[in-house]
Amino acid sequence: MDNQAILSIRDLRVVFEDGFTALGGVSIDIGENEFVTLLGPSGCGKTTLLRCIGGFETFDGTVKVNGKEVSEPGTDRIMVFQDFNQLLPWKTVEKNVQYPLKIQGLKDKTKLREISDAALEKVDLLSSRTLYPHQLSGGMKQRVAIAKALALKPQIILMDEPFASLDAMTRNHLQEELMKLHQKEKVTVIFITHNIQEAVCLGTRILVMAKQGGIKMDVPNTIPKPVTPASEGYGQMWDMFNKALHQEG
Repeated sequence: MDNQAILSIRDLRVVFEDGFTALGGVSIDIGENEFVTLLGPSGCGKTTLLRCIGGFETFDGTVKVNGKEVSEPGTDRIMVFQDFNQLLPWKTVEKNVQYPLKIQGLKDKTKLREISDAALEKVDLLSSRTLYPHQLSGGMKQRVAIAKALALKPQIILMDEPFASLDAMTRNHLQEELMKLHQKEKVTVIFITHNIQEAVCLGTRILVMAKQGGIKMDVPNTIPKPVTPASEGYGQMWDMFNKALHQEG
Protein backbone atom coordinates (compact mmCIF):
# COMPACT_ATOMS: atom_id res chain seq x y z
CA MET A 1 0.00 0.00 0.00
CA ASP A 2 1.37 3.43 -0.95
CA ASN A 3 -0.30 5.40 1.82
CA GLN A 4 0.36 4.90 5.50
CA ALA A 5 -2.35 2.74 7.07
CA ILE A 6 -4.69 4.81 9.18
CA LEU A 7 -7.04 1.87 9.87
CA SER A 8 -5.88 -1.65 10.68
CA ILE A 9 -8.37 -4.50 11.23
CA ARG A 10 -7.34 -8.00 12.29
CA ASP A 11 -9.54 -11.11 12.52
CA LEU A 12 -12.67 -9.07 13.16
CA ARG A 13 -15.57 -11.32 14.15
CA VAL A 14 -19.13 -10.56 15.20
CA VAL A 15 -21.55 -13.31 16.26
CA PHE A 16 -24.99 -12.20 17.44
CA GLU A 17 -26.83 -13.72 20.40
CA ASP A 18 -28.95 -15.89 18.10
CA GLY A 19 -25.77 -17.47 16.75
CA PHE A 20 -25.78 -15.62 13.42
CA THR A 21 -22.27 -14.80 12.21
CA ALA A 22 -22.30 -11.24 10.88
CA LEU A 23 -18.55 -11.06 10.35
CA GLY A 24 -16.48 -14.19 10.03
CA GLY A 25 -12.94 -12.87 10.27
CA VAL A 26 -12.07 -9.63 8.45
CA SER A 27 -8.47 -8.43 8.18
CA ILE A 28 -7.72 -5.29 6.14
CA ASP A 29 -5.55 -2.19 6.19
CA ILE A 30 -6.85 1.10 4.82
CA GLY A 31 -4.51 3.97 4.07
CA GLU A 32 -4.73 7.68 4.67
CA ASN A 33 -6.88 9.54 2.12
CA GLU A 34 -8.21 6.36 0.49
CA PHE A 35 -11.80 6.26 -0.75
CA VAL A 36 -12.85 2.65 -0.17
CA THR A 37 -16.19 1.50 -1.55
CA LEU A 38 -17.71 -1.63 -0.07
CA LEU A 39 -19.92 -3.95 -2.14
CA GLY A 40 -21.70 -7.10 -1.04
CA PRO A 41 -25.05 -8.90 -0.87
CA SER A 42 -27.61 -7.93 1.76
CA GLY A 43 -26.84 -9.48 5.13
CA CYS A 44 -23.11 -9.97 4.49
CA GLY A 45 -22.04 -7.63 7.31
CA LYS A 46 -21.24 -4.36 5.54
CA THR A 47 -23.06 -2.17 8.06
CA THR A 48 -21.78 -4.28 10.96
CA LEU A 49 -18.23 -3.66 9.73
CA LEU A 50 -18.81 0.09 9.68
CA ARG A 51 -20.38 -0.02 13.14
CA CYS A 52 -17.32 -1.87 14.48
CA ILE A 53 -15.00 0.74 13.00
CA GLY A 54 -17.22 3.46 14.44
CA GLY A 55 -17.11 1.90 17.91
CA PHE A 56 -20.83 1.09 18.05
CA GLU A 57 -20.60 -2.71 18.01
CA THR A 58 -19.14 -5.38 20.29
CA PHE A 59 -16.66 -7.58 18.44
CA ASP A 60 -13.79 -10.02 18.71
CA GLY A 61 -10.47 -9.18 17.06
CA THR A 62 -8.87 -5.76 16.80
CA VAL A 63 -9.71 -2.47 15.11
CA LYS A 64 -7.00 0.18 15.34
CA VAL A 65 -6.96 3.79 14.14
CA ASN A 66 -3.46 5.21 14.01
CA GLY A 67 -2.31 2.32 16.17
CA LYS A 68 -4.90 2.95 18.90
CA GLU A 69 -7.51 0.26 19.55
CA VAL A 70 -11.13 1.24 18.99
CA SER A 71 -13.34 0.56 22.01
CA GLU A 72 -15.97 3.31 21.72
CA PRO A 73 -17.21 6.01 19.33
CA GLY A 74 -14.94 8.99 18.73
CA THR A 75 -14.83 12.15 16.64
CA ASP A 76 -11.97 10.72 14.60
CA ARG A 77 -14.58 8.39 13.03
CA ILE A 78 -17.93 9.87 11.96
CA MET A 79 -20.85 7.99 10.41
CA VAL A 80 -23.24 9.32 7.75
CA PHE A 81 -26.37 7.22 7.29
CA GLN A 82 -28.93 6.64 4.53
CA ASP A 83 -31.78 7.90 6.71
CA PHE A 84 -32.90 11.46 5.92
CA ASN A 85 -34.00 11.84 9.55
CA GLN A 86 -30.49 11.92 11.04
CA LEU A 87 -30.91 15.67 11.59
CA LEU A 88 -32.63 17.13 14.65
CA PRO A 89 -35.93 18.52 13.28
CA TRP A 90 -36.22 21.32 15.85
CA LYS A 91 -32.81 22.79 15.01
CA THR A 92 -31.81 24.86 11.99
CA VAL A 93 -29.22 23.64 9.51
CA GLU A 94 -26.61 25.77 11.25
CA LYS A 95 -27.53 24.50 14.72
CA ASN A 96 -27.51 20.88 13.51
CA VAL A 97 -23.93 21.30 12.32
CA GLN A 98 -22.94 23.04 15.56
CA TYR A 99 -24.63 20.56 17.91
CA PRO A 100 -21.89 17.85 17.90
CA LEU A 101 -19.29 20.57 18.45
CA LYS A 102 -21.19 21.75 21.52
CA ILE A 103 -21.36 18.18 22.80
CA GLN A 104 -17.57 18.11 22.50
CA GLY A 105 -17.41 21.19 24.74
CA LEU A 106 -17.05 24.07 22.29
CA LYS A 107 -19.14 26.96 23.63
CA ASP A 108 -17.69 30.03 21.92
CA LYS A 109 -20.46 31.30 19.63
CA THR A 110 -18.10 33.04 17.24
CA LYS A 111 -15.99 29.92 16.81
CA LEU A 112 -19.09 27.74 16.40
CA ARG A 113 -20.39 30.04 13.68
CA GLU A 114 -17.01 30.12 11.99
CA ILE A 115 -16.74 26.31 11.88
CA SER A 116 -20.35 25.70 10.80
CA ASP A 117 -20.13 28.37 8.09
CA ALA A 118 -16.96 26.79 6.71
CA ALA A 119 -18.50 23.31 6.71
CA LEU A 120 -21.74 24.46 5.07
CA GLU A 121 -19.83 26.39 2.43
CA LYS A 122 -18.01 23.18 1.49
CA VAL A 123 -21.34 21.52 0.65
CA ASP A 124 -22.81 24.69 -0.92
CA LEU A 125 -25.45 25.21 1.77
CA LEU A 126 -24.24 28.35 3.53
CA SER A 127 -27.25 30.30 2.24
CA SER A 128 -29.57 27.67 3.77
CA ARG A 129 -28.16 27.79 7.30
CA THR A 130 -31.35 29.26 8.84
CA LEU A 131 -33.67 26.63 7.32
CA TYR A 132 -35.09 23.67 9.25
CA PRO A 133 -34.84 20.04 8.07
CA HIS A 134 -38.48 19.93 6.94
CA GLN A 135 -37.67 22.72 4.48
CA LEU A 136 -34.90 20.72 2.82
CA SER A 137 -34.90 18.17 0.02
CA GLY A 138 -33.43 14.72 0.62
CA GLY A 139 -30.23 15.68 -1.15
CA MET A 140 -29.87 18.83 0.94
CA LYS A 141 -30.37 16.84 4.14
CA GLN A 142 -27.55 14.49 3.16
CA ARG A 143 -25.29 17.45 2.42
CA VAL A 144 -26.02 18.83 5.89
CA ALA A 145 -25.14 15.42 7.35
CA ILE A 146 -21.83 15.53 5.45
CA ALA A 147 -21.23 19.09 6.70
CA LYS A 148 -21.81 17.88 10.29
CA ALA A 149 -19.14 15.25 9.74
CA LEU A 150 -16.66 17.67 8.17
CA ALA A 151 -17.12 20.19 11.01
CA LEU A 152 -15.67 17.66 13.45
CA LYS A 153 -12.57 17.22 11.25
CA PRO A 154 -12.60 13.41 11.42
CA GLN A 155 -9.84 11.24 10.07
CA ILE A 156 -12.33 8.67 8.75
CA ILE A 157 -15.85 9.22 7.41
CA LEU A 158 -18.04 6.09 7.41
CA MET A 159 -20.93 6.29 4.92
CA ASP A 160 -23.71 3.69 4.93
CA GLU A 161 -25.49 3.97 1.55
CA PRO A 162 -25.96 7.74 2.02
CA PHE A 163 -27.33 8.31 -1.50
CA ALA A 164 -29.45 5.16 -1.91
CA SER A 165 -32.80 6.89 -1.33
CA LEU A 166 -32.15 9.80 -3.69
CA ASP A 167 -33.31 10.19 -7.28
CA ALA A 168 -30.73 9.43 -9.96
CA MET A 169 -29.96 13.05 -10.86
CA THR A 170 -29.45 14.12 -7.25
CA ARG A 171 -27.41 11.00 -6.55
CA ASN A 172 -25.07 11.70 -9.47
CA HIS A 173 -24.63 15.31 -8.37
CA LEU A 174 -23.79 14.34 -4.80
CA GLN A 175 -21.34 11.69 -6.02
CA GLU A 176 -19.49 14.41 -7.92
CA GLU A 177 -19.54 16.74 -4.91
CA LEU A 178 -18.31 13.99 -2.58
CA MET A 179 -15.39 13.19 -4.89
CA LYS A 180 -14.37 16.86 -4.91
CA LEU A 181 -14.64 17.05 -1.11
CA HIS A 182 -12.57 13.91 -0.68
CA GLN A 183 -9.82 15.28 -2.90
CA LYS A 184 -9.85 18.65 -1.14
CA GLU A 185 -10.24 17.54 2.48
CA LYS A 186 -7.79 14.60 2.33
CA VAL A 187 -9.98 12.43 4.56
CA THR A 188 -10.33 8.65 4.46
CA VAL A 189 -13.80 7.53 3.33
CA ILE A 190 -15.36 4.06 3.66
CA PHE A 191 -18.58 3.98 1.62
CA ILE A 192 -21.16 1.17 1.51
CA THR A 193 -23.18 0.78 -1.68
CA HIS A 194 -25.16 -1.87 -3.53
CA ASN A 195 -24.59 0.00 -6.79
CA ILE A 196 -21.59 -1.22 -8.83
CA GLN A 197 -21.47 1.96 -10.91
CA GLU A 198 -21.35 4.08 -7.74
CA ALA A 199 -18.61 1.88 -6.29
CA VAL A 200 -16.46 2.16 -9.42
CA CYS A 201 -17.08 5.87 -9.95
CA LEU A 202 -16.26 6.86 -6.35
CA GLY A 203 -13.76 4.33 -5.04
CA THR A 204 -10.00 4.45 -5.26
CA ARG A 205 -10.25 0.90 -3.94
CA ILE A 206 -13.18 -1.51 -4.00
CA LEU A 207 -13.84 -4.29 -1.50
CA VAL A 208 -16.37 -7.06 -2.12
CA MET A 209 -17.73 -8.92 0.89
CA ALA A 210 -18.73 -12.58 0.89
CA LYS A 211 -22.06 -13.83 2.19
CA GLN A 212 -20.39 -15.30 5.28
CA GLY A 213 -19.00 -11.91 6.28
CA GLY A 214 -15.45 -11.86 4.94
CA ILE A 215 -13.57 -9.93 2.25
CA LYS A 216 -13.37 -11.93 -0.98
CA MET A 217 -12.10 -9.22 -3.33
CA ASP A 218 -9.83 -6.22 -2.76
CA VAL A 219 -9.29 -4.31 -5.99
CA PRO A 220 -7.45 -1.00 -6.54
CA ASN A 221 -9.35 1.25 -8.93
CA THR A 222 -6.85 2.54 -11.49
CA ILE A 223 -9.40 4.12 -13.84
CA PRO A 224 -8.65 7.88 -13.99
CA LYS A 225 -11.31 10.08 -12.41
CA PRO A 226 -13.87 11.26 -13.20
CA VAL A 227 -15.06 7.73 -14.01
CA THR A 228 -17.99 7.21 -16.38
CA PRO A 229 -19.39 4.09 -18.07
CA ALA A 230 -17.47 5.25 -21.16
CA SER A 231 -14.12 5.21 -19.32
CA GLU A 232 -11.56 2.70 -20.56
CA GLY A 233 -11.68 -0.38 -18.33
CA TYR A 234 -15.05 0.47 -16.77
CA GLY A 235 -16.98 -2.30 -18.56
CA GLN A 236 -14.50 -5.00 -17.57
CA MET A 237 -14.50 -3.85 -13.96
CA TRP A 238 -18.31 -3.71 -13.82
CA ASP A 239 -18.54 -7.26 -15.22
CA MET A 240 -15.99 -8.53 -12.72
CA PHE A 241 -17.89 -7.16 -9.74
CA ASN A 242 -21.26 -8.22 -11.09
CA LYS A 243 -20.03 -11.81 -11.38
CA ALA A 244 -18.48 -11.68 -7.91
CA LEU A 245 -21.73 -10.48 -6.37
CA HIS A 246 -23.69 -13.31 -7.94
CA GLN A 247 -21.28 -16.05 -6.98
CA GLU A 248 -21.92 -18.13 -3.91
CA GLY A 249 -19.71 -17.48 -0.90
